[in-house]
Amino acid sequence: MASVTVNGATIAYDNHGEGEPILFIHGIYSSRRQWDQQVAHFSNKYRVITCDLRGHGQSSSTPDTYSVKLFTEDVIALLDELGIDKVTCLGHSFGGLVAQELALSYPDRVRGIILAETMYGLCSTPWDSMAGMMWNVWLPKMFGVENYMGLISQYFGMYTPGGAAYIQQEAGRHMDDPANQENILMASLTFDSRWRLHKINRPTLLMVGQYPHIPMIYVHNWEMYWRIYGAKFSIIPQAGHLLFWDNPAAFNREVEKFVASLA
Repeated sequence: MASVTVNGATIAYDNHGEGEPILFIHGIYSSRRQWDQQVAHFSNKYRVITCDLRGHGQSSSTPDTYSVKLFTEDVIALLDELGIDKVTCLGHSFGGLVAQELALSYPDRVRGIILAETMYGLCSTPWDSMAGMMWNVWLPKMFGVENYMGLISQYFGMYTPGGAAYIQQEAGRHMDDPANQENILMASLTFDSRWRLHKINRPTLLMVGQYPHIPMIYVHNWEMYWRIYGAKFSIIPQAGHLLFWDNPAAFNREVEKFVASLA
């Protein structure tokens, strides 16, 4: 592990391989560890960068009000530190919000973006806001944090050996710091790219799993496909929200095909 101090936070990252750079951004309450299988696969041919977003994994939490914009600025500062001019960015779930903002605010730093099981925000409609509050606020209070973690880890990890244990450990750690957890949550609940999607002018691949763990993601992705000019769409078979774990062979194949098309 390496780390760099950017914008007042210590950002943990790993840097493997050589070649065209690919940046992998994890989902909410997760860490760069979720990409272990992708690092092993892609670092033979590409330069692979994984990082822990501020307040996640081994990166420090700060008293700042978190936002997707702030996370994006952290990523840009990391790329500057590593001397990377342009990158292909793959973001999963919450990480996909950062990838979108990267393409919108810093298009000259982006070769292409891959949005895996992500959405355009949780405040675009009352239904989106309600869904976000249900998953992240109401259910933990209703069932208690420990029972809630058991519930979501079994739900999202049902197709992956070891997936449930990882989710319970990683996400549960964030639940132990309520202030940081709420700060991260508010960043997701205040982001909305719906009416800016047409401004994304970098090659884009949208990816979803065959099994819709989060039905809203399917709805958002079809709209994103329509709004982002030239976007490509891929459904990973025998996979759910954790598609990079559920079917890594198919996931890696689609990612590699897209990255190769950018050459």
